[in-house]
Parts: sequence; structure tokens; C-alpha cells
Amino acid sequence: MYLILSKIGKANHIIDMYENEYLFFSNIKNFRSPKPDNTGRLDRKELNVNNKQIIRLTLKTEEKEIHFHKVFRNFQGQFSEHLVDPRTHCCSLHWLELELDQDLATFDEKLLELGDKTLLILDWERFFEILDKAVSDQNLGIQGRKVSYYNPKKVDGEISLFHKDDRFQYQKEFRILIYQLTTPSSKLNLQGLKEISTVIETKHLKTLRIMKEKN
Repeated sequence: MYLILSKIGKANHIIDMYENEYLFFSNIKNFRSPKPDNTGRLDRKELNVNNKQIIRLTLKTEEKEIHFHKVFRNFQGQFSEHLVDPRTHCCSLHWLELELDQDLATFDEKLLELGDKTLLILDWERFFEILDKAVSDQNLGIQGRKVSYYNPKKVDGEISLFHKDDRFQYQKEFRILIYQLTTPSSKLNLQGLKEISTVIETKHLKTLRIMKEKN
């Protein structure tokens, strides 16, 4: 199995990141929105840190009480808590796993909505070495891991900023978070990024294939 990390976005942003060797981070609160979003960037459950299941709910006035769990058959609801001022910046990467001489089975057409260009990070081990050095040099508080996808109608309890609604599972996101930043966005310089990456059109992601060359 071969692992490739990719950053999908608008052409000018992706090319600039590649040419100038950096990753762009945005405050994670910019990804929370109650409005539907075709790109998959916005999520009304972003920043949620607790997801509680409710099986009994009552609407009360001075005149009467209406018990939803009695009115609606199989009533189920959720109550969520979310961070209001996270001061946390986020960079989202797409996690690709490729098998030798096999077509990419996990590609989803919805990824095309994220942007027309993709920065492919070919050497993930070297990438994390570069990332660790940049973080150490700037004394940043940072975490990075694969996002865990969950069903909001089933999970009951605490969740983290590395959890997302399972309707976004197609994104196969690897999320990097930098903490305690008050600016709207930031750039993390990664010297050597250009040596281990390349830029392609996002529509060509589905044609990626690892092949053994003939001697």
C-alpha cells in the first residue's frame, strides 16, 4: 500500500503553496455554517465537542405541556455543544491509499467541488519530518491525525475537533490543527515541500495509479 497526501483547492492558492513551500491554515470556525454547502467545506456540526442523544423532549407553555416523545413515533433528537472561540487554525488534507497496479477505488466525484487543482505530497514520511521541524522552530502547539467519522444519531458523549459527520466520509480527511492563534488565517512555511510534491488537476485524481516499471 502506498500513501499520498493531497491538498485540494483553487488553482492560484495551490500553485502559490507549491511554489513558495507553505501550507495555508484558516480559523476552524470558518468551516461552521448552518447553510447547505455543495463544496463540502462547510458543516453545521463543525466545532461540536459533545453530542447527546435525547429520547424525551417536552415543549412547555403556561397552558400546557407537549411531550414530543409521545406525539412522534420513535422520537429521537440530539443536543450538541460547540466551541465558540476556538482560536484554532485548520489545514485539511485528503488521505489517499493506493495499491500496486490497481485503480483508485476510493475516489468520489464530490471531491471535485473542493477545487480544480491538487497539491500531491508524494513522500508522506519526509512531509511529517518537515512539518515537525517547522512546528519546533516556531514553538507552535499542533496536532495532526486522520478524522474519525461518526453518525450523529448514534454517538452519545464527547467528541473532538478530529470528528466529523459521516456524510463527509468521502473526504478521507487528514486534519492538522494549530492552537492558540488569534488571526483569521496563517501560513506555515515548509522548506523542502516542493521537492516531495507536485501539482495536478483535481479531475485527474481518479486516474492515479502506482505501477511497477519494467526493468
